[in-house]
Amino acid sequence: MEREGFKNILVSVRRENEAITEYLSKKEFEILFVPPFMERGLGLKLAPKFKSALEKLLLERKVDLIHNHGVWLPANHSASVVARKYKKPCIITPHGMLTIWCYNFKPLKKRIAWQLYLKKDVMDAAIVHMTSQGEVEEFKKLGFKGRLAVIPNGIHLPVIDQMIPKLKDGKTALFVSRIHPKKGLLNLVEAWSRIRPKGWRMRLVGPDEGGHRKEVERALIEKGLADDFIFEGPIFGERLWEIYRTSDVFILPTLSENFGNVVPEALACGLPVVCTYGAPWEELVTRKCGWWIPIGVEALTKTLREVFETTASERMEMGIRGRKLVEEKYTWESVGKKMKLLYEWVLGGGAAPEFVLRK
Repeated sequence: MEREGFKNILVSVRRENEAITEYLSKKEFEILFVPPFMERGLGLKLAPKFKSALEKLLLERKVDLIHNHGVWLPANHSASVVARKYKKPCIITPHGMLTIWCYNFKPLKKRIAWQLYLKKDVMDAAIVHMTSQGEVEEFKKLGFKGRLAVIPNGIHLPVIDQMIPKLKDGKTALFVSRIHPKKGLLNLVEAWSRIRPKGWRMRLVGPDEGGHRKEVERALIEKGLADDFIFEGPIFGERLWEIYRTSDVFILPTLSENFGNVVPEALACGLPVVCTYGAPWEELVTRKCGWWIPIGVEALTKTLREVFETTASERMEMGIRGRKLVEEKYTWESVGKKMKLLYEWVLGGGAAPEFVLRK
């Protein structure tokens, strides 16, 4: 948004000595880090310093709009409270946190929070920003009747001359995301065990969350697949792009995603993608750059058989089409222009942009 003429200030909770991503470390925009959450009984987290830091910022600087990313954390609620107090328009982007799957995962605290304050925060927002039509439909099931905008996430395109798909005859499948129950990795282990593709390996890149990696590792040992799956841990920056570049197919067997940033990242690197209906990627089929399939072991098994029978030439052609799709629709340049229109409309009114949905 800096390139679109908006001055941005990022306010975020950060623990002492906590690493930040390569992108944030470039300091291309102003960043204000706030001390971490305070832990209380029943696993409750409080963020008293976040609210005061945000109020101080509004009093000292000319802030026209608050864009609140996420919903469940106390910092998100604080941002909505401050927006109401100082009569600033607030845009909320849930980032998939208000899908039915997410709402029902460890639901007790979420349902209490929804009734106590979150429903009001969302209803009071100037607009709620969704990243796909699928996320919109999920959210409406919770009873939301306010204004919605649909703008996809964007990605930073890798250097083009390094990413032109090349004819590769390797046998490396790649997964990039959190090692979390909702990512469908246990389904992947079961499907892989039914096929046991000769010579193929599966690289898993991403942080363990809640100890789910141990559960996946147990399943691999039980199926005799421990040598087929490689856990890489979290990887960022150029090293991650290199892993994309040196892989042959991307697999995301997720149970629920609002968008799935890793899908356009893989497509941008010329990889055909296998993704479930848990993510809104019908374009994998309509643009002939991958497979979009029902959630579950049966569909995944059938599709992986087909994937492993494709030739390197067929995968390269799919990769070329996928790269073109990302260049057309999912760069930050195209997404930033839409977000600028949304900000201007929220602040100034007038005719709603075409991506703002009618109630």
